[in-house]
Amino acid sequence: MQNVKLWSVIFIVWAAGLSAARAQQVCDAPSEEGWRVVLSNEVTGVKDGAPYRSGPDWMLDRTTTLLPLCNYFSPVGSYSLKSYSLDPFDKTERVLLCHDASPVGPYAGPCPPK
Repeated sequence: MQNVKLWSVIFIVWAAGLSAARAQQVCDAPSEEGWRVVLSNEVTGVKDGAPYRSGPDWMLDRTTTLLPLCNYFSPVGSYSLKSYSLDPFDKTERVLLCHDASPVGPYAGPCPPK
């Protein structure tokens, strides 16, 4: 039963991160026949907030800075210098550290966190 509770908490945290996610940015369409564009989000920074208690759990807010890149490829698959970046944005998610005084992977520190 405790595993069911734990997975419920993990799912809630995961779903909260999805709802806070920003709408996907859009790249310009390729101007030439046969070209393709691939949007990627590169991580440029990660900051963890201070741990806090939420009921029987210990959590922290993690803010990740992402840089969207519009990567253009020629018809033969060569990377193009037409590629560019969009405005960076931050994504914040809750990370579960401890549940009922037990660490939740991949966190292996003490519970409660110091």
